[in-house]
Amino acid sequence: MLRIMEVKVTLPEDVARAAGLSGQDASEQARFLLLLELYREGRLSMGRFAELAGLSQAALFERMGAHGTYLNYSLQDLEDDREALP
Repeated sequence: MLRIMEVKVTLPEDVARAAGLSGQDASEQARFLLLLELYREGRLSMGRFAELAGLSQAALFERMGAHGTYLNYSLQDLEDDREALP
């Protein structure tokens, strides 16, 4: 069973604006930014990120691109994949 933790964050308005948080969906925007950072750090897979963000992978790629983030795929990943090919 999935356990949920609710987290409340209080920020000065200028900091929230600097993070791009505004309007009634500011909490959802902040949630996405947290998920994005976990993905960037390699602590969240792409599939799990899409699931938790409630987005298709295509929509997630687009939104990630808007934040300057793309696939976590290193040169080592490429080399590993090339070695695994028949």
